[in-house]
Order: sequence, then C-alpha cells, then structure tokens
Amino acid sequence: MKAESAAPALGLRIRQLDLAKDGGRAVDELRALLLEHQLLVIAKQQLTSQQLMDFGRGWGELMTHPSSVARKNPYVQKLANQGDVKGKGFGAWHSDMTWHPTPPWITMLHAQTIPISGGDTGYANQHLAYESLDRASLDKRRMFRRHLATQDELEGLHAFHVGKGFGEHVPDSVHPVVRTHDETGRKALYVNPEFTSHIVDVTERESERLLWPLWLHAVTEEFTYRHRWSTGDLVIWDNRSVMHTAILDYDEPRSMSRIVIQGNVPV
Repeated sequence: MKAESAAPALGLRIRQLDLAKDGGRAVDELRALLLEHQLLVIAKQQLTSQQLMDFGRGWGELMTHPSSVARKNPYVQKLANQGDVKGKGFGAWHSDMTWHPTPPWITMLHAQTIPISGGDTGYANQHLAYESLDRASLDKRRMFRRHLATQDELEGLHAFHVGKGFGEHVPDSVHPVVRTHDETGRKALYVNPEFTSHIVDVTERESERLLWPLWLHAVTEEFTYRHRWSTGDLVIWDNRSVMHTAILDYDEPRSMSRIVIQGNVPV
C-alpha cells in the first residue's frame, strides 16, 4: 500500500491496495489514516455491491438511506443519471443525513461510470473551518457583510436539521453547531445549507446572522479538496468533520454506489 497527500486541507490517496482481497485486514490501518486525514481515496477498486457491504461492515453497522429503501439491497444506494445536467452548477454543501438522530460517521462512494469531463465532488474540512474562526481577517469579515461568529459565540448553540425532502417519514433532529469528534476530540463546524434550517433558541434574525457567514466561511478554498473521479475510485470520508458537494457540470452518464456507516449522537 502506497499513500500520498490529496490536498493540503484534507485527504490521502492510497494505491496498490486490493480491497476485494485485503480489505478486511486493512480496516484498522485505514481507520487510523482516516482519523488523521479525514478522507481517503483508494484507487482502482473492482467491488460488487456485496463486497462493498462486506468491507463497510468492518467499519461498523450499515445504515439505510431513504432514497434507497425500496431497492433490492437497502444498504447500497445507487446514485446514477444519464447526464444532461450541464449548466446546473453546484449541489448544496452538506454532511450526509444530519437530520438523523445518529447521522452516519462514514460515507463510502464507489465510482462505476464516470463522464469524460466534469462530475467532480468537492470536500471541505470543518475542523479547519472551526479552528480558523478566530483568525479570520477583518477583510474576510467585511466581505461577508455580516458578522462571522467567534468560537466563544458558538459555544452551546444547537441547530435544527430537516430531511423532509426525502419524505414525511424522515425524522428531524437538533445537533450542536460545533461538534466534538468522538475519537480525536477536535471540534468542527456542524451546520450545512442543505439540511440545517435554523439555530434554536434565538430569533430568526439572529439565526440568519450566524448561519449565512458560517456557511460561506466553511467552504473557503483553503479548507477544500476537489476530487476528480476515475473509474474504480473508492472515496471514504468522515462526516463528523467533512462537508461535500456534487458539482453538476457534466452531460454524460455517471453512476456510483454508496454506503453509510452508523454514527453516534453528535455532542
């Protein structure tokens, strides 16, 4: 197994590892690398849905996703379209399923069909976003034209997360605005424009005053990595500290398989 940095902000590229053959033995080492780098790119993997599930179970309990519960295999979500999305720009930045009481701590995305160009995924390190709040320059604060909160101002705040776009049966949840990582103890911003509707126990105006600058700050380029997919890539990331977004700039077929691993109640 060989590894190299994917980007200064986050991510490690791993080569010469066959997960179909050696995935079970590699989980402990990969987990340690994930905690350090927040995201892993494992190239050239040929995995069936069953092999992807077997590998995922080495990390924890698999979760279903409401977009796939009607499929034959409820644990493997098929993300596919026939292209023709060019010009639609970016999807919304988010961490997966934050509306769930115990959101997944890991997402794994396996590429099967990739457009010749486009279809990248952006990732943002929310540890860096939080840790840089108090160092944000005056110019950056002026750019937002709103107040960018300090770490102290966010202490103890909670936000409401909504997933009703997946159906009325999907739960809502309240989680800390700043999440403490279960294993490393590092703090990260834990609000996103896809699922976070408002901060609780403050006025609507105060909620907007806090959230909009945080969302802009959270995806500052210095905190991000843009992954250009190749067929067979398996990307694993830690939803406790990473947001992501699909970049919808392609006009050819694109298909992926996704699994998510059960997490804990965010604290």
